[in-house]
Amino acid sequence: MSKLFLTVLVVTLVPIASSRAAVISTGLIALPLRDGAGKLQIFAINSDGSNRQQLTFDGENGRPDWSPDGRKITFSSLRNGGAWVAVMDADGSNQHLLAEGVAPDWSPDGKQIAFSRPDGSQIQQIWGINADGSNIRQITHSSTFKIAPSWSPHGNEMVFITPRNPTTPTDPQPEIGIMNSDGTNERILTTEDRVNILVNPDGSTTVLETAYDANAPSWSPVDNRIAFWSGIENQYGQIWTINSDGTGSKQLTEDPNHRNSDDPAWSPDGTKILFSTGRSGRNELWVMDADGSNEERISDIDASPFPGRASWQPVIVPEPATFILGSLGLFGIVGLSARHRR
Repeated sequence: MSKLFLTVLVVTLVPIASSRAAVISTGLIALPLRDGAGKLQIFAINSDGSNRQQLTFDGENGRPDWSPDGRKITFSSLRNGGAWVAVMDADGSNQHLLAEGVAPDWSPDGKQIAFSRPDGSQIQQIWGINADGSNIRQITHSSTFKIAPSWSPHGNEMVFITPRNPTTPTDPQPEIGIMNSDGTNERILTTEDRVNILVNPDGSTTVLETAYDANAPSWSPVDNRIAFWSGIENQYGQIWTINSDGTGSKQLTEDPNHRNSDDPAWSPDGTKILFSTGRSGRNELWVMDADGSNEERISDIDASPFPGRASWQPVIVPEPATFILGSLGLFGIVGLSARHRR
């Protein structure tokens, strides 16, 4: 006599959590350009400069900054008789004003926006607001002017511009400051001596100008490097990077004709830097690798009343799930066992 016993077990596939939940790639570039009436507006273009679309139409608008999920843009706006921090959807819809202020920068978790505005003594300070417009608060309270914040990748620190002579427009002598994101431990970052140079074909160097002034900080989204402008304010300067501990100053751009390169902005993956430059005789948006190599023109760009800074859209691309065989046991692996009895 023979009996056949079947044990049927079901295969289950269990996803393993990846070390990264998503891959960050680059999408559209938001940048300031003049409209047909000569007013500064925000446009969006592809990363090769094609398919230009105007996003803002009321007042004058600039200094865009994409949200970390790439779905919204915060920006500076002159409208309704004031200077405002505003926000809109990626296609320019649902525009609304959040708070009086300028130079907004989105926190890496997407929950807060830091910006600049005067305190009760008319000293520019760093403020914060929730992304939904609630809980506006003053972050810094010192006697030094502070404008244009930029968050660290983990959101625990910020860099900002702090002029040594804030009441002297022709010679403000700006420096880059750094602090904890709650406003504590404020200090000067750009203490190293810098000189803009030109590297000649024979490897020798020519001094272009001193670079003691520092402006337009932009913190890398992936590490401790901060890109900034350095040169002589209201004259000429070039793009540099510096580590967040104040070491490792490195010049990235150069121009023998003393034409300015300014307003750096990182790609979402930290591999490239956008910047504005006048090297062709007019304002243009260029891109380079994060080490200063492979410079390439993308588009025209404009400035005034806001800086000519662009912003690169993050695109969240989910990684494919990794699976394993799961649940060994009655409902684990397909099994077939036969026992023969005589």
